[in-house]
Amino acid sequence: MSDENRPEYILKGVMLTEKTAFLAESRNVYAFEVPVDANKLQIRKAVEEAFGVRVVAVNTLTRLGRPVRHRSHQAYGQTRKRALVRLHAEDRISLY
Repeated sequence: MSDENRPEYILKGVMLTEKTAFLAESRNVYAFEVPVDANKLQIRKAVEEAFGVRVVAVNTLTRLGRPVRHRSHQAYGQTRKRALVRLHAEDRISLY
């Protein structure tokens, strides 16, 4: 298995906010921060391997970096990608 397909590379971190906690309790959906170049199949395999659960669906969203001015130069902030992973009704991930 190459390094870019390992779960440690694909799943950068779990996003714990009030909204994601509500989604986890009500709809069994968990949010992860992933690399921008990761696709849905890689994310699905990484979650299944890392937590031993069955993934039903993966939705992703990409937030482009905002333009930032620093003196006379203009740069862009970091582009981020988030994955919303819905699990089988019988599976859960304990994050707390």
